[in-house]
Amino acid sequence: MKRIVLLAMAWGLLTGCSARKVSMTSRTAIEQLLLSGAVDAAMEKFDMPMLRGSRVYVDFTNLKCTDAEYVKLALRVRVAQQGATLVDAAEKSDCILEAASGALALEHKSSLVGLPSVPVPQSPMPMPEMPLYKSVEQTGIVKLLLFLHKNGQFLASDQYYAKVDHDESFFLWYRFQREDGVREGWERADLKLEQGRSKSSTTKPAAPQSAAPAPPSRLNSPPMPEAG
Repeated sequence: MKRIVLLAMAWGLLTGCSARKVSMTSRTAIEQLLLSGAVDAAMEKFDMPMLRGSRVYVDFTNLKCTDAEYVKLALRVRVAQQGATLVDAAEKSDCILEAASGALALEHKSSLVGLPSVPVPQSPMPMPEMPLYKSVEQTGIVKLLLFLHKNGQFLASDQYYAKVDHDESFFLWYRFQREDGVREGWERADLKLEQGRSKSSTTKPAAPQSAAPAPPSRLNSPPMPEAG
């Protein structure tokens, strides 16, 4: 009897269990990266050289979409990169840039060669799928409309489309990818950071120079006299 008790105690010391709490967010990282990546791709196409030297107010009143805060900041960054000065009120601006979203969503497509998941009668768990080949494709798509005007007069308007793809395919136990826009965007961002660091480390501080006068804004230039 003592031997049995000792064996039980030894077994209890040798065995054990542990658990880790697992939680899920309401949206996956892949979804959010596909959408934000599509916005980044659309903003790379944004080009309005007439904004240089102008005070611009970006109006987001009509922007109603998923991840609107990211779209707002991405557009403000791009406007500033064009050489414009951002202002916080329309009254302080030379022109107003309005933004609206025609689409910012995820498309999902999947295909399966094999046995799909089948519900089992009187069982809460379905029979798991048994694929020979399976493919899952996700695409983040964006369409943005930008309208530039001054004192109610039309200056420019453009529509910007972009998409980012991500797919996974499985053949038996082998996984492969044809397109992975998420990883490509990640690698581009890391490369840009590395190039910026290497450039800053090799560039010596230049002697202070007097600032050259800024070129006049095209939006504030007086109208040309008509010939005749």
